[in-house]
Amino acid sequence: MNTENRFFLNEKQAFYALKRFFALSQNALFLANQSNQVFTFFNEHFAQFFPDTIPTNQSIAFEKLYAIAHEDDRHLLHKLLASSVDQHTVNVDGENIRFFCKKGICRVFNLRCTKLADTADEYSITGILTDVTDILWFEQQQKKNDKTFRELSFITSHELRHEYAKIQSIIQMIDDVNISEKERNEMIAASRHSIQVINSTIFKINHKLSFNQTDGYFDFYKKNHQYKKIVLIDDDSLTNIINKRIIQMVNTSIEVVVFTDIEAAEIFLKNADQSGDYLILLDVNFPFSSGWEFLENYQQFHIQSKVIVLSSSIDTYDRDKARKYSMVVDYITKPLSLEMVKEMLYA
Repeated sequence: MNTENRFFLNEKQAFYALKRFFALSQNALFLANQSNQVFTFFNEHFAQFFPDTIPTNQSIAFEKLYAIAHEDDRHLLHKLLASSVDQHTVNVDGENIRFFCKKGICRVFNLRCTKLADTADEYSITGILTDVTDILWFEQQQKKNDKTFRELSFITSHELRHEYAKIQSIIQMIDDVNISEKERNEMIAASRHSIQVINSTIFKINHKLSFNQTDGYFDFYKKNHQYKKIVLIDDDSLTNIINKRIIQMVNTSIEVVVFTDIEAAEIFLKNADQSGDYLILLDVNFPFSSGWEFLENYQQFHIQSKVIVLSSSIDTYDRDKARKYSMVVDYITKPLSLEMVKEMLYA
């Protein structure tokens, strides 16, 4: 068998094979005549580029494709379609060109062209258009993420680590009997400063992780309200002990009720709060049922007291979520402080 002729196809067979190949491709394919500046053959994906319905058995002028290309990218399109470079040259990487497809949506397509020479020495070109919009977006996001992670690495390895090392050194020395009262007070002051820096750095880290976040403040329930009780709902027993003590340091007469279980808190409020004059400090992160479930259930209560979400989370998503509940008047981050309690009770 002659190996030179085993793939020989007549013109009709070749055209049918090309048509089948074009139909099977998921990309936009075309065959064009450079001299006449028309696309002579193309598949459905290419025809769908244009706002008008164009049958695949018609030709399309180059100008129609220029018309939907982004103005700043038309020179790239011209470079590929009208170039007079050597026929054997293949643009391997192609060009990324923005097109305004149907409904005016702008997407980016990579266009690669190859020249073909016909018997009359007129050049035809074949081209493939691949939608790379999502790929480019992903690559852009990846670059942003890489930059963010490098910044986070610096923050954690320098800013946080520096303050941690300082506090660790102070802890080792604070109980030394040879340290004077003045030195001890200076160390405590330095520790407080380091804690503030660490807290600020945590907010900075959260901001880096929460792209395009917007922050804001809730409206405090400022009526100089005399609450009958303060209800603490937090699964951490030590946190409840500390917070109860802080509240009673500000107001020694107010009753503080503590719950580590969501269901028990709901039962208590349903039976005991008949006037809505309690102030509820709610943590949202529980091991089984969350504070969000409490808020969902609580909004169905006939009487609702004001709720302040007290959470270790500084995620803007949690703040925005808390705003959706009408009984939530504020969102504050742990730890609870004397200043916060004074604001709650006497603002």
